[in-house]
Amino acid sequence: MEKIRYFLIIFVLLAASCRQGESDLSLLERLQAITGFQVVEITPPAGFLQAFQIDSTQDVDHRDPAKGAFQQRFYLSYRSEVAPTVFYTTGYGVERNYQSEPAALLQANQVLMVHRYFPDAVPSATDWSFLTTEQAAADQHRIRMALSEILPGKWVSSGASKGGMTALYYRYYYPADVAATVAYVAPIMERTEDPRFVGFLQSVGTAECRERIARFQRQVLIRREAMLALVNAHAQQNNHSFSYFSEAEALEFAVTEYPFAFWQYGAESECASIPDETASDQQLFDHLVEVSPLSYYADADYLYYRPLFYQAYTEIGYCPYWYDHLSDLLLAVPSPTYRSFAPRGVEMTFRPEVMQRIVPWLRTQGQRIIYIYGGIDPWTAAALGPAAGVDALQVIQPGANHGVKISHLDQKDIVIQTLNRWLGSSVSVSAAVPAEDRANENWERRRNRF
Repeated sequence: MEKIRYFLIIFVLLAASCRQGESDLSLLERLQAITGFQVVEITPPAGFLQAFQIDSTQDVDHRDPAKGAFQQRFYLSYRSEVAPTVFYTTGYGVERNYQSEPAALLQANQVLMVHRYFPDAVPSATDWSFLTTEQAAADQHRIRMALSEILPGKWVSSGASKGGMTALYYRYYYPADVAATVAYVAPIMERTEDPRFVGFLQSVGTAECRERIARFQRQVLIRREAMLALVNAHAQQNNHSFSYFSEAEALEFAVTEYPFAFWQYGAESECASIPDETASDQQLFDHLVEVSPLSYYADADYLYYRPLFYQAYTEIGYCPYWYDHLSDLLLAVPSPTYRSFAPRGVEMTFRPEVMQRIVPWLRTQGQRIIYIYGGIDPWTAAALGPAAGVDALQVIQPGANHGVKISHLDQKDIVIQTLNRWLGSSVSVSAAVPAEDRANENWERRRNRF
């Protein structure tokens, strides 16, 4: 018995010594000690004590590590060990570190992660079959587990648009990883070209505004030759190359996209500024590219967004183009489809069973999720909300577009009260996002297709 007591004392002392040794290490040293992490300390966003750029080793196939590994970048912004942590995903690449609204509201640490197959997270030998919601969620889970001792507080998953979708998929695959989820403007489609979007575009706003949009689209296409000359000049000025799509195709895609783009980031009050038949060619063109950028169809953006459209046509779905009122004027792209932007020469078979599993779970078992949508944002056509009896919340803000934030909501107090209840916190909506972070997040979101 004495020997047992002796060894227990030794064990306790050794454990205490190890904990003391860990506490003596700096945060940078603790991060560098994590297997598979390559860490560089960087300037933190306002309000954080430290920040780090971390490249984490991930398995290409989490079910079979023998298939290789790749480096996936994320940014860790640190406030304190006792603070909660917001795991914020964009669903795309991340060009810079910034603070999200949930991190500001909760005064939380933040992990901002690049999605697999986007820049800074691309397997060296790209096999598109490993670009799935399950594999991406496993990427997040691995980082979550690796940071669990350094950031032991409650975690909240969040993201906007495709990032919000990514946060919801992560919640489905690893429901115990986080205490709550805040999903901004996250559409959940159940097929490749969800027909709900056409009905939304045919009813959003006033009839007068929708008619003005349609007349603008037709006017641009009627002046095709003048517009193509301006497309060419625009491409040269902005160093855009068009190897995958011709300039004529780019023009027609941009025109067809215009109504969706207008409502996604516009407002009913802006309808009066849409040029009419009296506008010059340059005025028409300038308005078109301001609302519906031609850059999406240039080589750089085509290559960048291929992972999105691979996912759209294999698992997560997308929207269709609505162009019945333009059919007589579409020559280069008579039947526009977003499938044109997927990787060429790659087999894509849509697997409806993925969303058939995820969607019912989110509706009926997705506890502690807040879904936030804008009333005029076309992506709200595919809004998801909880079933009766589920401890979750859906808020659709009238008149708001794809950039809606908690601070914009008429029901923001209810959202904050709900988060406080779930997290045992006492935050308020008064914690504003610094202007620089707000600008960076808005830039990222507007740059992305959704």
